[in-house]
This record gives sequence, structure tokens and C-alpha cells, in this order.
Amino acid sequence: MSGLHVKLTPAASKLAAHGQPWFFRDDLEPVSQDLHGRIVRVRSSRGDDLGLGFYSAVSRLCLRRSGSWTGQDVPTVEAFFAQRLETAWRRRAHLDEEHRGVRLVHGEGDWLPGLVVDQYDRCLVLQSTSVVIEKNLSVIVPWLRDRVDAESVLARNDISTRRREGLPEEVRLLEGSRTEQVKIRENGISHPIRLFTGQKTGFYLDQRPARRRVRALGKGRRVLDLCSYQGAFSLAALAGGASKAVAVDQSETALEMARQACEDNGLGPITTHCADVFDWLRELRGSGEQFDLVVLDPPAFAKSKREVEDALRGYRDLNRLAMRVLAPDGYLLTCSCSQNVQPRQFESVLRQAAAGLPFPLIVRGRISAGSDHPMWISAPESEYLKVVLLHRVAQAPETE
Repeated sequence: MSGLHVKLTPAASKLAAHGQPWFFRDDLEPVSQDLHGRIVRVRSSRGDDLGLGFYSAVSRLCLRRSGSWTGQDVPTVEAFFAQRLETAWRRRAHLDEEHRGVRLVHGEGDWLPGLVVDQYDRCLVLQSTSVVIEKNLSVIVPWLRDRVDAESVLARNDISTRRREGLPEEVRLLEGSRTEQVKIRENGISHPIRLFTGQKTGFYLDQRPARRRVRALGKGRRVLDLCSYQGAFSLAALAGGASKAVAVDQSETALEMARQACEDNGLGPITTHCADVFDWLRELRGSGEQFDLVVLDPPAFAKSKREVEDALRGYRDLNRLAMRVLAPDGYLLTCSCSQNVQPRQFESVLRQAAAGLPFPLIVRGRISAGSDHPMWISAPESEYLKVVLLHRVAQAPETE
């Protein structure tokens, strides 16, 4: 299998030396079409070995690096996936039994580009956005199934990014019995997960550390949970002793799940509003009501680089509205999950949103995704989730 290799151009080789994880067609020397959907050796323009990669002849993003491998040959797919999956599994060994919701594979973070696998109790939900992954599900799925003794393995491939690889958008049961909903526990709170119809793979596992911070801040506070989905932040705040929670989302189904989850966990009170958050915040501003803790976790505003400028304007306007309903000594936990918006851009937007407000805001922390969502320091593009905690400092009264 020594002939399975691609060669980078001199310019792309420099990028690779600095950790660039993926490359476009113009970054490669001419490649045989026979390599479509194959694991290949990646070499610099000078012939230096750069490890392995996934090659697609269809996508503009035709090469995704997949880490180092000893020797000069390309391993069999059985050997490659067994090693990568085992390594990913060991990285999660520190998670205790309560974490029945965990990301087992995190794409490039586990040197398995194009593969995400989430475990919810004894059900596995995967997303595949690489033709290499798609061609080798017969190797990947049995390994995962056997390791967790899974009752069900579901492909939630209803995502538009699959089109880039010429793959269909679909939701498909790969193995086991059809399971519509399960429950997981996180920090003592039970969350229902809709496997076939929930957002993403069913739940936002990456926000576990942020929910823990919200719980710690919740005691005695009035909480506003914007773009709440099924109210996981609301539940965390109420479990921490919040006096009340208000959840706002455009999905009535998600809000019903939030109300039911509060009841099941013996938490409350929670009030829900099915509304557009921009419109709802403008109305709230007019009423004069304020909150001690506001959580703002909107969907990705920038699905591509072409959408970044519009996304930044949206983040600025939405955050300014959220800042204006903060009570003195209140906290705003604000998030962006847009991979195309870099951390510095997001924080620049927050500074713009805060400009001219009649009160100061202090940065109290920056929160990353959980440890089951590893990111390489050499690939800052992988830091898709940005979470910033801001504090409206209560100003001392003026003295005469």
C-alpha cells in the first residue's frame, strides 16, 4: 500500500508545518482519482512524511489530516480504526459512570476527521461527514457497539455538510433496536434525549462545563435562558438554587421537554416563551424587567465564511439586547458555536455590544467545551465553541 500517497505544494507544506489540519485541491500536487475515499500518506513538497490523511476526489476540502503512523506505509483500515478508536476511548477513561452522555469521538480532535460519536446511555449516535468514514462504517460500528454494549446505533446524518462529499442527508438506524428517547444524568440532573429528532445528535454535550458554572452561580438569582432548547441551563440554575427561570426558544416541543424535565427533577419554577429572542428581548427591554443571570446560547450564525460578517452583526445586536436586561451585579454567560467565527472576533463583538452602556462589564471567565471534546493547540480552527462570562459590576452609590 506504499503507493497511497499525496504530496502538498510548497505553500501548503509550510501551513502543514504549523499544524494546518485540512487542505483544498489547489494545495496538492496532481492526485490519482483512484485514491478517492482512501486513507493516504501525506508528504511535503520535499518528500517529508506528514502522517496520514483522508482523501476525497469530490470535496473542495479534499484532504484531512488524520495523525501520525509509524513506518512509511498506509495501514489497513482495520488496524487504523482500531488504534484511533481505542485511543479515543482511553481519553475518556476519567469520566465516571454518571456521564452516560459523553462524546466518544470528536472528529479531528481524535484524528478521525469527519466522525462524531455520542453515547447516550446504551445508545450511540454518530455523524459522518467524510467519504472515508462512510466507506468504513462496517469496521467502525461493530467496534463501538461491542465496546459499550450498545442496544442501538443511529446515524444522524441529516446535515448539509455531507453534500460536500457527495453523501446523502439521512437519518438511519445502523444496528439494534429503534429507540426514540432515552435519559442521561449530568451533575445529578436527568435530561431526556430525543435520538431521532433532537438538535445535533440529541443534546449539547459540549456545554457541560458551562452548565456547571451556571449551577454554581444560580443561588437566589432570577435566570433568563435564551435560545434555551430543552432548558438544560435552566435546570442547572434551578438545581443551584435559582429563585426562578425563564426559558425562551422557538421550538414549543423543546420547551415542553424543559417543563417536563423540571417536573421530573423536582425543580422549578420555570416559565417558558415560544418566541424569537430578538423580538422577545426588545419587548422585555420595554417592560423594564431585569435578570440576575442571563444565558445566551444561540445556534451557529455563520455556517460558512461568507456568512461571517452578517453573523458578527447578529451576535453584536443580540448580546447588546441581553446586556440591557442585566440587573446590577448580574451575570451574562454568552456563547457562539460558529466554527467560522474566531474567539478574537467574538470577543471584539462583545466589546462593541458593551460600548456606550451606562454600566461596566467585567470578564469573569472563558469556558471551553468538555474534556471529551479535545482540541489541538496547533489547530485553532477546532475551537468552535466560545463561552464568555461577563459580570455587570454593581456600582457604589455616589456620596454627597
